[in-house]
Amino acid sequence: MYVSTYARRIGFAAAATTVLATSVIGVKHTGIGATIPVASAAVITETVAAGSPAATVQQVEAPAATADNSGQPAEASEQSQSADAASQAVAADDNAAEVQAPPPPPPPPTFITAAQLGAIVPQVPADKLATYVAPLNAAMVSGGIDNPIRKAAFVAQLLVESDGFRTFEEYASGRAYEGRADLGNNQPGDGERYKGRGAIQVTGRHNYESMSQATGVDFVSNPWLVSAPEYAFTTAVWYWTSRHLNQAADIAGIVRVSELVNGGHTGLAERLAAFQRGLDAFTRL
Repeated sequence: MYVSTYARRIGFAAAATTVLATSVIGVKHTGIGATIPVASAAVITETVAAGSPAATVQQVEAPAATADNSGQPAEASEQSQSADAASQAVAADDNAAEVQAPPPPPPPPTFITAAQLGAIVPQVPADKLATYVAPLNAAMVSGGIDNPIRKAAFVAQLLVESDGFRTFEEYASGRAYEGRADLGNNQPGDGERYKGRGAIQVTGRHNYESMSQATGVDFVSNPWLVSAPEYAFTTAVWYWTSRHLNQAADIAGIVRVSELVNGGHTGLAERLAAFQRGLDAFTRL
């Protein structure tokens, strides 16, 4: 059927009115079946007036805000992505820290055990000896007292000098050492101040000064510290190594070691007996 140009324009104008009324993203024109994007009324009217069908209008206005595929506003999506990136960075740093963390140091070697010490010093209660094992072991490790002969000779000297691990301070007052130049006691009171202390009974100002220099602990101003368990074995090892007693034990034997520690043969029989018990303990236990 023939339709006049005027009638077609009226129809197009009506279509334009419909499009303007339903300008929503995704709305389909029921008559044509095409998706109509949002367009301005001025553009639609101008296009229809030019004779183009309203369904062919495709110019889209820029939306005020965009959305990502999840339906979230762009700003919220960007914030979420930034938070995710920050979390990933923190996790990466944590993983890197775990990878770079150094392994814990290995435990010190065991040069003496509670059972071995108890076999050498049976007259002292086991619970008391147990408190000495850790500092004694650490001292022996630091001094290289590492084979059965060295260990047995060292512990035998400690046993006699400390009265069977009963004291780390000389029973006498120390006045007998007053003025002893060979001990470095050159000031009044040095005899008592620097009397025998520690597990091996280190004596005299000169030795206290040397121990202070070697260990970094001021035993000259604080001489009583030598008798504390944490220093009693450290100072004994200082004396042992400074007199090269590891080599003496290896080569010269227990009698010569006893002479270098005691200055004579005081308590020699007890030292020899303790040495034999030590050899047995360190080779059997």
